Amino acid sequence: MVGTGSKQRNKKRTESGLIAWIKGLFTGSKSEEAHLMSFEIDELSKKFKINEEAKRLGKMGLPAFHAKELTSVETELLHHLNVQREQFLVNAENEIAKLDREFTDKEHEYQRYITQSLSAEFERKARQIMDTQGAWLKKLASNAIANIKELEIFRDENDLKRQANYPEKSQIFFRYTLLLILIAIEGSLNASFFSEGVSTGLIGGFVYAASLALINIAGCFFIGKIGVRWINHNKIYGKGIGLISLLIAFLFLSSMALSIAHIREAMAVGADNPTQAAWEMMQDSIWVFKDLTSWFLIMLTLGFGIAAIVDGVYIDDIYPGYGSIFRRTESAKEEFESEYEDIRFELEELKQEKLDFIDLQVSTCNELLFSIQNLLDTKKSILKKYQDKLNDSEVVLYATIRKFRFENEIVREDGLIPSYFNTMPSLNPIALPKMEQTRESQLISKLTDVIKNHEKTISKQREEVYQVFEKFVSQLNHLRYY
Repeated sequence: MVGTGSKQRNKKRTESGLIAWIKGLFTGSKSEEAHLMSFEIDELSKKFKINEEAKRLGKMGLPAFHAKELTSVETELLHHLNVQREQFLVNAENEIAKLDREFTDKEHEYQRYITQSLSAEFERKARQIMDTQGAWLKKLASNAIANIKELEIFRDENDLKRQANYPEKSQIFFRYTLLLILIAIEGSLNASFFSEGVSTGLIGGFVYAASLALINIAGCFFIGKIGVRWINHNKIYGKGIGLISLLIAFLFLSSMALSIAHIREAMAVGADNPTQAAWEMMQDSIWVFKDLTSWFLIMLTLGFGIAAIVDGVYIDDIYPGYGSIFRRTESAKEEFESEYEDIRFELEELKQEKLDFIDLQVSTCNELLFSIQNLLDTKKSILKKYQDKLNDSEVVLYATIRKFRFENEIVREDGLIPSYFNTMPSLNPIALPKMEQTRESQLISKLTDVIKNHEKTISKQREEVYQVFEKFVSQLNHLRYY
């Protein structure tokens, strides 16, 4: 009967433990863990029903006088405490391992700090900037020198003492926009002249006039830009090209003006093919017009054409080729100066970063030292905390077992005390990790020495930084083309 009751009680405990575990999944494992870790005697007595079990067994005269093994409740209590002690060991090892990993990070931080604090590291970074960007700067300097020499040769050959005079990019955009405006204006003014000869009226006249204006103005502009400008050349062959271009411009403009006027007259008389009719009229009598309006059209075309030629001449420096070679030289110089300033700025930043590092190195080391000492103190407190818990578990075992046996002895009617009641069960031995602080102590000693050394040599370190900086700036200046 006793065995059957014991099995039923064990089954109930197992079921209650399973239910508690399932509840823990929803209510949170931290509260359950805190409960399991508790070493309050009253809580353990309540959990394992120490008083009830002691009285129940005592009334039945159990455990027997000759019994040598612990009761099931004592065994469960002993097992429970052993499990908790093993968990203490696992927790202690995990927390110490976490602190060791944090300390390893501090060691790496210290190594990075030491590397950064070296003067050679600052010089290495500065040299790296010069090696990676200095070669490109040298190439830009060579390119600038070549363009400057080319410009000087061009000036000497063409006897030029002045700077090139040409519109800026925004002005060039305005000049080309002006051409479109001229086309639109000429087309608008001529539209009324051509509207009489087309069936589509004013709109058709504008399209026709604008097409002819485009040919006139664009042609005159490019003749002025490419050819007429050569009239300013100081060589005879250049001036010859300019005069020939001027003659071509005159012939082209005159042809356009007369052609437009004859096309207008052909359209006015209702010719089926105005361009063919205009060509025949020009062959028969090129200067004969039946309408005074045609002469107004000629003057209008000539005026806009001349304006386009002038715009083409002044779209760049009036001396042919001077504007392009001057811009190319200025672009090469600006590209070099931009790269030069970028490298110098990087060196300045690197220098300032190093100087700031020197100014802050004492406080940085002190912060690192404090964090390492804090880790060491934390490790000590963790080991002490779990050692105290292990000690508490032994005290709790003794107190709870004594409570069980005392209650059992009171209710026993046979007056016989089991012989094993005079001995106490032992908990499994648990050895916590040893307190190792060799690495921490060595790093603390190193940091202390570093702080003392920095406080003595801070002025010297700053001076070394300035010397290295000036050395590389001097190397940078040697790459300049002037």
